Amino acid sequence: MAKRFFQSWLPSPEKVNSLKLMKIFGDRALSPQLWYVNRKSISKAMFIGTFWGILPIPFHTVLIVLTVLLFEANLPIGLILAWIMNPLTIVPILFFAFWIGSKIYHVHMINKDMLLGVFHQIIHWIQNFGHGHIDLSLAKILATGLLIEAMIFASLLFIATRLYWRWSVVKKWRERAAKEF
Repeated sequence: MAKRFFQSWLPSPEKVNSLKLMKIFGDRALSPQLWYVNRKSISKAMFIGTFWGILPIPFHTVLIVLTVLLFEANLPIGLILAWIMNPLTIVPILFFAFWIGSKIYHVHMINKDMLLGVFHQIIHWIQNFGHGHIDLSLAKILATGLLIEAMIFASLLFIATRLYWRWSVVKKWRERAAKEF
């Protein structure tokens, strides 16, 4: 049941390989192991795609593909999850990351004065052609929060996928057993 669910909406290997980005990886991206739908490959892809998808870094799609190739997870699932970070989700993701970071570093949640101070530092730094000081404490708070948030959500999605898969297999076993009697 879970296998059919995932196979029903996954694109074909040829469709994904036709993307310009995938030409970089050549025939390795068409390896059958990267397209196999089973509990392990899907749950690993869920973890990889969610982890890299939450982090607002450039070229996260390339990092997802490299990680999927390294751990032999399902390629399309990993790529689909790269779109977790989008204009609709970026604000809650960043807010939650700042909240986590502020709890870890025992600072108050960011307020208007703090943001204006950082903005002023950046403008001063640009006006002085890179000379001056920029306080990176907010970046440290955000980066720490993002890494922890990515690990939490990736782990939760990994576990949820494994549990859903197990539930669907047990359900199918019970249905088959009920038909036999």
